[in-house]
Amino acid sequence: MTGAVDNAPALTDTNIVVYAYDPEDAPRHQRAIELLESLSDAGCLVLSAQVLNEFCSVMMRPKRPTPLTPEEVLEIIRDLVATADVVPITSVITLRALEAMPRHGFSFWDALIWAAAAENGIPTVYSEDFQHGREIESVRFVNPFL
Repeated sequence: MTGAVDNAPALTDTNIVVYAYDPEDAPRHQRAIELLESLSDAGCLVLSAQVLNEFCSVMMRPKRPTPLTPEEVLEIIRDLVATADVVPITSVITLRALEAMPRHGFSFWDALIWAAAAENGIPTVYSEDFQHGREIESVRFVNPFL
């Protein structure tokens, strides 16, 4: 799958964004770049505020081989918010995530990603953290690296 399906919005998980800016894993790096560009060009790229914050945390982590500076991350985040719709994490999303955890076997952070998509009517989540092709309450998970 190369990008948006029928130009529907698609939420992209943190791991996809990290791969796009981390050349350590060359095949995933290239695939993540292609996916983000494809979704952005189609006007379908959606990120949650959670994804932006997790990206900052991961990329500035001191134990990374080459951590980014806050200034470098700021530039990337500015580019991302200019090319994507960013959905907030609200109390309703947090409550829905907590309710979904035991029902669907999600971790809290994965439940927030799913709940952000579900609450905003986003039919697709791109991530390597969920079972590829699984659909839960009208949200389908796609692993773009398969």
